[in-house]
Amino acid sequence: MRDPIMAVLFFAPLLLIIAFKLMVLFLIPFLLTRTGFDASPYLFYVLVFVIMMCGALLGIVTGFMMIDERDGNISELMSVTPLGRGGYLFNRLLFAAASTFLYGILGYYVMDIVELPVIAVLFVSLLSSNYSILIGLLIFSFADDKVKGLTFAKAINALSLFAFTDLLSLRWLTVLSWFFPPYWITSVVQHPDSLSVYGLALLVNTGWLWVLIRNYWNKES
Repeated sequence: MRDPIMAVLFFAPLLLIIAFKLMVLFLIPFLLTRTGFDASPYLFYVLVFVIMMCGALLGIVTGFMMIDERDGNISELMSVTPLGRGGYLFNRLLFAAASTFLYGILGYYVMDIVELPVIAVLFVSLLSSNYSILIGLLIFSFADDKVKGLTFAKAINALSLFAFTDLLSLRWLTVLSWFFPPYWITSVVQHPDSLSVYGLALLVNTGWLWVLIRNYWNKES
């Protein structure tokens, strides 16, 4: 709350959910009436975007928070306390992950545009939580200050495009998307009963998390 920008970003997912709910209620029926375009087959992409962006926004908050604490030597001071570097990292990443998980569940039930089993809702929210952690770690690892972090955050958001590559019907692009976490949020929403999709999603997300945490650990050593 000390930084107005981070405070706004923390509550931005709630505003995002409300804005897209209004769009579904009013804009889509308007387009259908005026143009005859039926967007209903693509509504699950709207849900994917909302849940994924909740994770991205809170990941940016976490990245900025950690950069701010690094600049103020707070993270260095905490590393010599009983909490340690591992405890500090867990504390900061848990902040983003828990918030994103709750926003993911809230987003699903508020949007109410796709019917999913409870296990799929929880798993998609978990993937979004992991995405927030990845965004935070990427920003912290590769940005020297918050100004560069803001620029880097814009570039990182390009990763979200991998969630929508199926719309282009390009096989090579779809295969490439398999290696990026956003794609698997879409896949779980599309195939909520597929255990193989759940397994692959977990594998890819865990792989990214392991690489970035290892990079953080090496960099801070």
